Amino acid sequence: MAVELEFGPFTVIPSRRTLLRDRRAVPLGSRAVDILIHLIAHAGEIRTNSEIVKHVWPDTFVDEANLRVHISVIRRTLGDTQRDPRFIANIPGRGYSFICPVTKREVGEGAGESPRCLDGLGLGTGRIFGRESVVNTIAAQIDRFRLLTIVGPGGIGKTTVARAVVARDRSEGLVFWIDFSSVTGGHLVPTVVASALGILSRTDNILREIVLHLRTRPALIVLDSCEHLVGSVAEFVESLLAEVPDLRILATSREPLRADGERVHRIPPLELPPATLSAREAMASPAVQLFVERADACLGHYELTDQDTPYVTRICGQLDGIALAIELAAGRLETIGVQTLAQSLSDCFQVLTRGRRTALPRHQTLRATLDWSYMILPKSEQAALAELSVFRGWFGNGAAAAVLSEGRVEDVLASLVAKSLVTVDASSGPTRYRLLDTTRLYASEKLVDMGDADAALTRHAGHLLVFFEGAEDELYSAPVPDWTRDYAQHTSDLRAALDWAFSKQGDPLLGVRLTVAALPFFYRLSLLDECLAWVTHAITYLDARPRLDERSRMKLYAALGWPQICPTEAPEHGIAAWSTALRIAEGMDDIDHQLRATWALWVDAINRAQPCLGLTITERFRALAPSSFDPADAIIGKRLYGATLHWLGRHAEARDQLRQMLDEYAEPPGGRHSVRFQFDQNVTARIILARSTWMLGHEEEALREVEDTLAYANKIQHDISLACALAEAACPLSLLAGRDDLARHYTSLLKEHTRALSLDVWNCYADCFEAEIALRNGRPGDCVRLLSTSLPALRKGGFILFQTFFQSVAARALHEMGNLAEALEAIDSAIAHCASSGERWCLAELHRVKGTILLDDKLPGARDRADRSFRRALAEARRDGAVAWERSANADLLALSPPSRVSRTERREPAPLAKCAARLTSSIHEREESLPIGNRLPPIGVVVGMASCPPASFPRRVRQPTRAR
Repeated sequence: MAVELEFGPFTVIPSRRTLLRDRRAVPLGSRAVDILIHLIAHAGEIRTNSEIVKHVWPDTFVDEANLRVHISVIRRTLGDTQRDPRFIANIPGRGYSFICPVTKREVGEGAGESPRCLDGLGLGTGRIFGRESVVNTIAAQIDRFRLLTIVGPGGIGKTTVARAVVARDRSEGLVFWIDFSSVTGGHLVPTVVASALGILSRTDNILREIVLHLRTRPALIVLDSCEHLVGSVAEFVESLLAEVPDLRILATSREPLRADGERVHRIPPLELPPATLSAREAMASPAVQLFVERADACLGHYELTDQDTPYVTRICGQLDGIALAIELAAGRLETIGVQTLAQSLSDCFQVLTRGRRTALPRHQTLRATLDWSYMILPKSEQAALAELSVFRGWFGNGAAAAVLSEGRVEDVLASLVAKSLVTVDASSGPTRYRLLDTTRLYASEKLVDMGDADAALTRHAGHLLVFFEGAEDELYSAPVPDWTRDYAQHTSDLRAALDWAFSKQGDPLLGVRLTVAALPFFYRLSLLDECLAWVTHAITYLDARPRLDERSRMKLYAALGWPQICPTEAPEHGIAAWSTALRIAEGMDDIDHQLRATWALWVDAINRAQPCLGLTITERFRALAPSSFDPADAIIGKRLYGATLHWLGRHAEARDQLRQMLDEYAEPPGGRHSVRFQFDQNVTARIILARSTWMLGHEEEALREVEDTLAYANKIQHDISLACALAEAACPLSLLAGRDDLARHYTSLLKEHTRALSLDVWNCYADCFEAEIALRNGRPGDCVRLLSTSLPALRKGGFILFQTFFQSVAARALHEMGNLAEALEAIDSAIAHCASSGERWCLAELHRVKGTILLDDKLPGARDRADRSFRRALAEARRDGAVAWERSANADLLALSPPSRVSRTERREPAPLAKCAARLTSSIHEREESLPIGNRLPPIGVVVGMASCPPASFPRRVRQPTRAR
């Protein structure tokens, strides 16, 4: 049974650490939830600060100021006030007490309505002052206008209003929040949006990928802080809205986007009070309410008095009712009184506006607040604030220590937090800090004025270099949600550091090494386009300076080759990069990167249906592997060899090699092999094992292996390996087994999975599988149409390993349509390719398909030619030990044989499969002896071709119903 604790309109579920209001989730940080649960558990009791801190932070020293911050957050979330508390009372000098009656209710596990989940969004709005009417209006308009932009000056509260609007949205669609504040160029807009939607795009047409993703269900996208990208954002949203009918977009910007169909809602300043009012009357003003609320949070307790009212009114007026400016001013009350604050602010404005007071823009009012805050800082803190402006997002104590040139980091940060110039978050994990964007921009100007910008930026880039060099293992071993929380926040800092490093005043060699260190980071985040741009910068620099840093150059060329394994565009670029990386690795005797490059070249050879070259490269890998630092590399070499044997048609040997490999292999911690060789080695080995097992005639065992492999790939959450298993085993083997429903299910999963990950090669395979399904459902025209689109795309990218089998599908479809000449041309082309390349895995099936086409040929001797094709199919199947292909060929030969050749017993009483196959074989041999020598099959020992093929891509095989003639 789960326990729910109810008070007022709220419910706390301790087991889920969730706060609900009217059964809807209310976002609240994990530390704040812990504090709230602790207070509720001791409702009516006074809990001292030290008791609460000890419970929530048992093994960490935490200043009590952090506790006050969290209590303030809880009160805002509950709509509570310190002056007139309903839930949490502050007992001066003693602690806090939860004073609201609490009802404890036990419910069954899973009972109750689940709160709505908003993708990519945390709606920590807290209390909002003076915006109720604005929020209601925009919430109503967002249902009528598909593009609505909230416009206002910096610090006015646009983001706060947008969050409140989204919190009130009652639609059933998804909600995505995308912050553009750290995006430095308009060309990154589609990439940033795709990343936020979970689209791992590796194509040039990112917009198309986003459109396809959003068409699946209604959605609301919030684009925050668009002012520096208005042109690019306007063009982007116009294109998006034109293609996605069920999409709504809410944007915030300092100026309208001026996009087609845009509805603009300007946010006015907070309403100010008249000059002479009592404290009670002044509290009707939203600006005063905000000031008092922030002062209360800062001081732990503050109530507006009649004596303070004139000064507070003056402060709010001088700050033009701009929310951020008022919050900053209220934060100063920790060190100075209200009267002094009002006077200091007035003096500061006079200095900044002298001579041009009448032309002062609203953003200059915020600058005045920041100038005033900066001017009263000690020189050491001024320098620290300026140096901290190099951070674009959250940073910790260690990062700050690496960047600051002097002073005790803890003391400096504590002081700047107290003065509301740095934001702190201690809600989960280690304490982290951030400068508000307006503060950061202001402080960065001061850094330039001080002449210390390059020195600070060098330290910032150096810190990131150390951070990423030490974080590679954790980047791959941490669970995805934990990794995203801990590492994705550094993206903006990395971009800024690389921008500076490769600029004229930067340090390009530092930029090179930072790019190399961040390669796993870019790969994990699937920011491949951006990664390749930095890699290109770095390679250009190193290529012009031979021998400067060959190790970095080797790794950069390896990175240049990685993305080319997945897209269908420009494969030569990737192979050239890997070849260069291999040459450098050989020159440096770097076995690790020799193996990586050799593996990539092997994959390319196999994808190009060059199995002989693939076998040569496999032997090179196996010769290198014993010298590797990782003894498992020799075992991985067995996987490559076993896979190659499969493509050569040596299925029994392949099965034995792969079983031995799986028995010996143990994946190292952190999934390092899936980093070095892209795929999970267990999954790729089991894919080929399942295929070889099917070829050897063990259909049920092969399908069980497929099912287990998919379950394992899902368990380890390795997306690329899962796609590989679907494309190369699940879809083709379910079709070969005649499990059409299962094939449709797997194909649908493959299509959805590869579209989301932008794995365009396997997405083309999904189209080819759909083509076979269409043929089976009596739609040969649709089959030909799908294949005529997919096969050229695969050929263009150099992915022709499965072309021969897909050609056999096309030939069958053309045959069904009555186009016998085209059908024969297609199947003859596939057979000719096998003869030239040594590809054998489906050679027997190609000859069998040719025989079925020849049966309908009206030319003389067609039946005999069909007979020879069937017998050739049987011979090739026997040579390879491919029992599955042998069964199909036997069945067609039996259908072609005269009835007199089969006994009544065989026709009326089907024998067990093995005996039946023996009788069929005997019948065929008997028929062969009656033919002229020139028409007989070649000896079974004749080898038609040998080759090696890697497990990089896998064709789907489909069983064709036997055509009786």
